[in-house]
Amino acid sequence: MFSKAEQRRLAEIEALLRADDPAFVQQFDARYDVSQSRRILAFLGFLLAVMITAVALIANSVGLAILGVCGMGAAAGLWLSHRVR
Repeated sequence: MFSKAEQRRLAEIEALLRADDPAFVQQFDARYDVSQSRRILAFLGFLLAVMITAVALIANSVGLAILGVCGMGAAAGLWLSHRVR
């Protein structure tokens, strides 16, 4: 945790950087937006895969259930991949 003086100094550095090189700062803002949309897409994909798996199990379709489980794995991988970077 930073002290008040350190937080104030970091805020000053950020303000100077935003004023001095806005293109550089926009690169980080764009990465955050992509990361957020990727997380939302991964979450929705995981929910879809869970529904597919549930329907497949109710309908006794082993192949579709395996496909749903693979979809859950892919969505989980997409969710976790942004944390590694």
